[in-house]
Amino acid sequence: MPKILGILGSPHPYGGSGTLLRCALYAAEELGLETELIELYRSKLEPCVGCVQDEEPTCKYPCIFEDDGREILQKLKTAEGYILASPVYWYGPSGPLKILIDRMTALENMVALGEPSYVEGKVVGIITVGADAGVTLAGAYLLSVLNAMGAMIPPWAHAYSHRGKEALFDDRAVMDAINVGRLVAGLILRVRGGEGPLAYLEDFDLLKRIRARVGEEKKKWEAQHEPKPAGSSRKSGP
Repeated sequence: MPKILGILGSPHPYGGSGTLLRCALYAAEELGLETELIELYRSKLEPCVGCVQDEEPTCKYPCIFEDDGREILQKLKTAEGYILASPVYWYGPSGPLKILIDRMTALENMVALGEPSYVEGKVVGIITVGADAGVTLAGAYLLSVLNAMGAMIPPWAHAYSHRGKEALFDDRAVMDAINVGRLVAGLILRVRGGEGPLAYLEDFDLLKRIRARVGEEKKKWEAQHEPKPAGSSRKSGP
């Protein structure tokens, strides 16, 4: 079964970028694709040290570091598509997502060893949440880098919102995120020789259904992680 990885570069699992990413992944699932969400802030990622500049091709898969990044790179290698989502930090993606992008050089630089880039042929979509022009600048950066690594970009591959943690209630952003998921999935299916959508779909019933699913998950997560009142952990009695 084709698999899409959702890569979340936010410290807030159900913040704006987290909820929109889930909308995209659930839309892909409705087309029969398997999805997996990876939260980078829960992972240990050593920053890239620039092995690609060495005279010997030491920059190669699976990378020199034996951390969570190695497992993520393995999943990126085998998946057929990626959807990356991030809040905007100074016109770019978050720090952990930028570290992962740098570490993905180990996948792309396999060309130095006579192999194709391990990102070649992957289908990618992007979701960004932030203020002003930062959402388009961060999205354009991510799409440009992934395409330079060999990835394919479907139509309508970038969804964004300016509404921060309230992005799930931004109808246009939710519909755009759903289409990111649909069209990443659609291009994967086409590449595999099957049928898949490559045109934008305006479907408010689909929007309401997926938003309700994500909203219910968000409520449950918030209930489980609600801060406890001070002293609530103390035992009563002598």
